[in-house]
Amino acid sequence: MIKKYLKYALVLVLIVSSMYIFSGCGNKKNENEGNNGEVNKEVYEEPLRNYMEGLRTKDIELILKAYPDFMQKMTQADIDSIYSRYEAMYGSNVTMEYNLGDAVRIEDKSDLNVLASQIKEYYPEAGDIEVSDAYIITVELTVSGDGAETEAEENSEGEESKSQEGQNKKTDSQDFYVYKYGENWYIF
Repeated sequence: MIKKYLKYALVLVLIVSSMYIFSGCGNKKNENEGNNGEVNKEVYEEPLRNYMEGLRTKDIELILKAYPDFMQKMTQADIDSIYSRYEAMYGSNVTMEYNLGDAVRIEDKSDLNVLASQIKEYYPEAGDIEVSDAYIITVELTVSGDGAETEAEENSEGEESKSQEGQNKKTDSQDFYVYKYGENWYIF
């Protein structure tokens, strides 16, 4: 009877040790990185999505999550000012939609150092910041409203900027830097 339990225990130990060995002996890679060192897209896009969603919904807390402490200078009054300018351009009921483009990884260490220098230039309180990884992501932002009281502008083809629903609408693209500082990702 004891031999039978020892036999089962030995088989169980072999199964558990096999699983441990085949799983990499407990050496797990950072769960945010794939096998080739690429960072999970959701991880580096998160601060940019926080910023864009915060801007779209006027949520200052979401916007501030996109920046490290030394860059958190935006206030609710700044967001209200942005929306006031948009209302002057596009009319009331301003809405924003955005799309994130493909990310381009900044591979060259010297380019990462240039980015760190630019951050230090704009934010001296950053001190000796080191950027360990970064991507450039193009964001397409469409802003629309019910229409302003001013005349409609013509674009380069001579067409008015009003859509068929009578709304003013404009789409612009802008490149954002998403960078890793410490263990977290932020935008610049």
